[in-house]
Amino acid sequence: MGRLVPVNAQLQELADRVDASVEDLIAFLDSPSGRRLRNRLSTGLILSVPLVMRLPWLRRSPIGKLIELGGGTAIVVKVAELIRDWERSQGEAATQPVTLEIPPA
Repeated sequence: MGRLVPVNAQLQELADRVDASVEDLIAFLDSPSGRRLRNRLSTGLILSVPLVMRLPWLRRSPIGKLIELGGGTAIVVKVAELIRDWERSQGEAATQPVTLEIPPA
């Protein structure tokens, strides 16, 4: 029973870090470099969908069948456009831009 207290504290600390990380990620995606990343990601996704959907092993998988059944190319392209065109709402906007500092590997 004594071990539960440290585990709960560690889980709470982890949850707090994840929450801060999500806010940092949203702030980054709203920054100019985040917009460039979203643009490149969506362009790559749009260009690769026709090629990827021709892979036989993907078409035979349950996910591939679901994508094909639902008009997958159109769905994936629409998701890519949503990624590209996403804008942070004014209520979510921070007063100052946030810079993510990533330590060297």
